[in-house]
Amino acid sequence: MLKVLVTGSSGFIGSRIATYFSKKGDIVLGWDMRESRSTYTTHAVNMLNPEKIAEELAIFRPEVVIHCAGAADVSKSVKDPETDYAHNVSLTHHLLFGLHRVGLDLVRFVFLSSAGVYGNPGRLPISENACLNPLSPYAVHKVMCEELCRYFARNYGMDVRIARVFSAYGAGLKKQLLWDMYRNTEKTGQLCLFGTGDESRDYIYVDDLVQAISLLTSVSVCPQVVNVANGEEVTIRSVARLFAQSVEMDETNIRFNGITREGDPLNWRADIQRLTELGYRKTVDMETGIKEYVRWARAEEGKI
Repeated sequence: MLKVLVTGSSGFIGSRIATYFSKKGDIVLGWDMRESRSTYTTHAVNMLNPEKIAEELAIFRPEVVIHCAGAADVSKSVKDPETDYAHNVSLTHHLLFGLHRVGLDLVRFVFLSSAGVYGNPGRLPISENACLNPLSPYAVHKVMCEELCRYFARNYGMDVRIARVFSAYGAGLKKQLLWDMYRNTEKTGQLCLFGTGDESRDYIYVDDLVQAISLLTSVSVCPQVVNVANGEEVTIRSVARLFAQSVEMDETNIRFNGITREGDPLNWRADIQRLTELGYRKTVDMETGIKEYVRWARAEEGKI
């Protein structure tokens, strides 16, 4: 039984991770902007306040920290980079220095970074050793957070594990591509999307993402940086077609406007050798994942 701290525990990914470790029998404390209780307790913690962070850490003294908190909107980071910096870099800085301040240098620290740090890679698949080329303030700030993590690994012996998460999706996600698709079709009966449709991503369903984070957390020896994805390049056009089938919409109603938004990369496929060597195996394929997402979105709309 471990004492596990999950930051951002009310968010899409953080809530799933906190629930998983709680059901596994670990003592789980969540930090978020508001208090709640389900299978784990969430404390309302202002992570922009370093004094409050140190105070809470000294009380709970976690053995494992899974850091999911932070801003996660590329377009908002372009419009308001200062806020994105505060909620990614400053927040991570305060957490790491807080751990050091209360003598928790030997904690196992798992940081959820982003594939956004790669930008438009020189070749596919993208290995963890690829050059970093962030295209948005959000991605730049994730690179800075990774450097903070490495600093604590080098200087204080912290067991740092960086998960570069590619395109995570699943029930509970009320933003990004699939949510926009769902709201679009509900309002107009059509899919009007940015880009050409030839852009591609490497998708991972949230349940498989949790599996990956569990592996990164539990193994005694782990690479410092691990891609979290399925090693599959899927075009946005293919996603749109699968989505159209799931909502029983004619594929002729799919439109692309040809506009590439600032900060959006073109093509992604991850090299996941490190992850598979840790024991990862995909359990949810794209077609099943989209059907599950549509089922959840329809039920969610019914509550409004």
